[in-house]
Amino acid sequence: MIGALALGVIVPNLASARDDSLFGTLTADSARGILSAVASGMIAFTGLVVSIAVVVVQFGAGQYTPRLVLRFRRDLVVKNALGIFIAPALFALVSLLDVEDQGTDSATLTVLVAMVLLIAAVIAFFSLTARLLDLLRPRRLYGLLEAGARDAIDQVYPHRLDEHLTPEVPGGEKHAVPYHGPEGILSAIDMPALIATARHGGSVVEVNLRVGGYIWENSPAINVYGAAPADPGKLQRGLIVAEERTLTQDPAFAIRAIVDIAIRALSPAVNDPTTASQALDVLEPLLHRLARRDLGAGYVHDADGTLRVIHHAPDWKDLIDLALTEIRYYGAGAIQVERRLKSLLLGLQAVSYTHLRAHETVLDLVCRLLLEKKKPTYLTSPPTTPLHPLTHDTA
Repeated sequence: MIGALALGVIVPNLASARDDSLFGTLTADSARGILSAVASGMIAFTGLVVSIAVVVVQFGAGQYTPRLVLRFRRDLVVKNALGIFIAPALFALVSLLDVEDQGTDSATLTVLVAMVLLIAAVIAFFSLTARLLDLLRPRRLYGLLEAGARDAIDQVYPHRLDEHLTPEVPGGEKHAVPYHGPEGILSAIDMPALIATARHGGSVVEVNLRVGGYIWENSPAINVYGAAPADPGKLQRGLIVAEERTLTQDPAFAIRAIVDIAIRALSPAVNDPTTASQALDVLEPLLHRLARRDLGAGYVHDADGTLRVIHHAPDWKDLIDLALTEIRYYGAGAIQVERRLKSLLLGLQAVSYTHLRAHETVLDLVCRLLLEKKKPTYLTSPPTTPLHPLTHDTA
């Protein structure tokens, strides 16, 4: 849009300094008529397109999950297309003044530029339409969430389970630093900033809240081990607070969104178990990826290898419960969901044994099923009766 405003000022003056024979002849009155039509038509067209886009986003939020609205809003194709739509109107409105002042010398080139912007707007319209339709496909949404989850897993859980890391206990006196600032969601942690602050003070910083949790005034957000912090506000600037959760450093949010889509598909109003099965297709590789990582608390060191930051993240029990429990409950009775869930659990058994042993409890369905030496008969043959969602022997 800024470019359109600049062109609206530059092009008429540029054309007035050139030989008009290079561009043909067009009277100022004709140019003003064309530019006026372009301005009024594109303003109305842009309003129509924005209305359609809002309806599509509302449909996606209702059909899948409202947590995807932010993904629509941040999509570069959608944002750039809306800017391109309004560009011809802005150019035409600004050019009208200079075309009238400069006379016939600037008319032809100005109209040509307006036509080029119109063609760009038409191309952007088709690109936007294709993009919105593509973003409404379940497979496409799952793919975007899976890609975001993979990046978040690599950030939050950088160490493999076979590295056999041992928890580190920080030394020194513990100082609690309450949070002071706007309330919201802890969407990310600025690790370089916290490392630099902790190194400068010769201390260790522990972030008590998980990324994705709600942070409020005077909440126990940070502990400092060692020297008391000279500037608590500098520590708090390492906590990035937003209105909503994002995929950055929050793999649990990606899993949450995938599960939301699946359970909406399993609702009686939608009754689409295939979409729920596709969610399990995406969750399986993510769980395999997580099963090979050292989960739970993270220990971040500076360049010298000194512990500087401790942050907390969901462990294996939290993640597998988030990924499977609700789909298992709402998918009871859906044959393909039960069959796909059984396949996922059997495939996960080979890579997740260590994590499951660490979190084995009597009431934990997944842990018990995967650790039991003798598998129930329905794991090797289909069940003869529908599985009840509250039955612990459901796979």
